[in-house]
Amino acid sequence: MNMYSFYYVSHNLNSLGFVYWAIFALIAIIIMGSGIIYFKNKSDLRFRNLFILFVLFGCLMLGLQANKIMQQRTSSNQSNQTALIMKSISKKTHTSVNKVYVSQTTLGKGMLVKAGDKYYQLQFDDGLTNYTLNKTNPVNTDFKIVNKQKFDWNVFGLQYGDIILKLLVGFIMIVLQINLSGKGNLAPSNAIDQLQNYTLGGIIGGVIYNSDISVIQFIIILLIWSIIIFMSKFVTSQSDILNRMLNGSPQVIINNGRINVKTALRQGINGSELSFKLRTMGIKDFREVKNAVLEQNGQITASTYDQEAVNYPIITDGKINQVVMNRQGLNEEQIEKIVQEKHVKLKNIYIGQLNENNHDIEIVKYPTNNLTNYKVERNNNNKLRIKRK
Repeated sequence: MNMYSFYYVSHNLNSLGFVYWAIFALIAIIIMGSGIIYFKNKSDLRFRNLFILFVLFGCLMLGLQANKIMQQRTSSNQSNQTALIMKSISKKTHTSVNKVYVSQTTLGKGMLVKAGDKYYQLQFDDGLTNYTLNKTNPVNTDFKIVNKQKFDWNVFGLQYGDIILKLLVGFIMIVLQINLSGKGNLAPSNAIDQLQNYTLGGIIGGVIYNSDISVIQFIIILLIWSIIIFMSKFVTSQSDILNRMLNGSPQVIINNGRINVKTALRQGINGSELSFKLRTMGIKDFREVKNAVLEQNGQITASTYDQEAVNYPIITDGKINQVVMNRQGLNEEQIEKIVQEKHVKLKNIYIGQLNENNHDIEIVKYPTNNLTNYKVERNNNNKLRIKRK
């Protein structure tokens, strides 16, 4: 525990201010230097980003210093009151003011005072206008006497170190989830992606300012949420029913210029919203629409009669696209027959694109394990060997 001297309390404001301003002068020189380099090399975006980085860092340092000055002004006013109390105690206890020490530089209830070899506890009224001095015997008297103010490394924002670390962890986790899910960005393509974005943002925003949650606990929370997300992706990839329940499926809203009102209302699309979405695609009359599909992410894709028909894949991820199949006037038996003729199993197809004549499908298969193309057998000498099938 620290005990502060009268000199420390009475000289608590800006005793190291010149050091801080020297740091800011150095930052200003760096900003000016990077700015000159940037203006000489405007075609190189590296120098632009570096210049912006130094400007933002300089603004951060100015904000930290401004906050520190405001805190010091408040602390200075309170320290002046503490210095007056220390002088008063010095007179009452007949002790030199240089031998009077306090446990805190601002007035507060339960404040401990050391005057010479004796210890006292200050008790204040609610308005901190009157005090009583009571003798006390602290259990631990191993106090550290502080006489001079030391350099405050918090000028570099170290008091926000926990928040900075949590932000970095959150940033890394968001990048990892985007890259591992193969999205490339946070734009949602289904309900799980939307939920992932909302919840991940809520976790990061709610935790970074909560000092009761450590960085390790924060990482554990993010890992738990990531496990839930990727588990849901695995489950939906294995079950069509769960996939439709969680992510939904494409719905035909307009077919041959006729609106399927029941489907639109079931999906929560009213007339004004449908008209707005068609206008954003440059379509003014729904009767011009040959086909319009409400996708899983809530967007509408439409084609008109004067446009070339969009040929969507009829097989994706080993499953038949029911919407495309119905649009082309086919059934599952016909598609399975075409697939069987190519000696391929439906579950092994990554994408199947229907040709214009509707009698053939261009198939892209999943990559196969090379080991499946070989077999192990014994030769005439009873030795094992690997042979291509």
